[in-house]
Amino acid sequence: MGQTLRRRILTELFVLGVLTIVFLVLFPKRATYIDVLLALFALCLIASNARFTRNSIWAQFPPKEDLRTRVRRSYLLASAVTIPVILAFAAIGLALGYRESGWDGAWARFLNYHLPIAFVLYLPWALLQQFLFQFYLLGRLLTLFPAPVSVVATGMAYSLVHLPDIGVTLAAAVAGIFWTFLYRRYRVLLPLGLSHALLGSTFYYWVYGHDLFMVWKEMLQ
Repeated sequence: MGQTLRRRILTELFVLGVLTIVFLVLFPKRATYIDVLLALFALCLIASNARFTRNSIWAQFPPKEDLRTRVRRSYLLASAVTIPVILAFAAIGLALGYRESGWDGAWARFLNYHLPIAFVLYLPWALLQQFLFQFYLLGRLLTLFPAPVSVVATGMAYSLVHLPDIGVTLAAAVAGIFWTFLYRRYRVLLPLGLSHALLGSTFYYWVYGHDLFMVWKEMLQ
């Protein structure tokens, strides 16, 4: 069973890697909805294979604590890292806004009322990405490689889908490794999704000064 499982995983990852490289080369700059449609297609494929992933792959790595303990510790650790980073994003956003337009610009960037709306809309997208990378990819890599290699590789794979934006890609690499570590340790997705949505929305609004809600709204018009 062990060699058969490894061969199946290697075949899956090889095909996935080739298709991903071809996609990124052919479409280096693409509309956001293309990524969403591609992720939804991947979700359908992975969901159809979820029982195998859960029972044959993740069953090799049973959690050490009960579910309640894992949920509590996952939320605590996610919060301990996410909150200070959000505060740093807020400070950067205020500084950039002030440099551009004084205090009016600083508060306009910081208090944009679209941010909470964007967070709510961002959360399902964040959870979808966590499901694809942590639930699907990480378990397969752990079957093939040592845990540190698997965690870093999963985080880096997550970051590469944000190319060609180098700033977002670098930030996503650090965040992706952190979220992957959390999932390997506690096996809970929701804290990761909340952290992802909070960090992603505040990064775009405060650091980049991009109104995600307006971007998405224009895509639908």
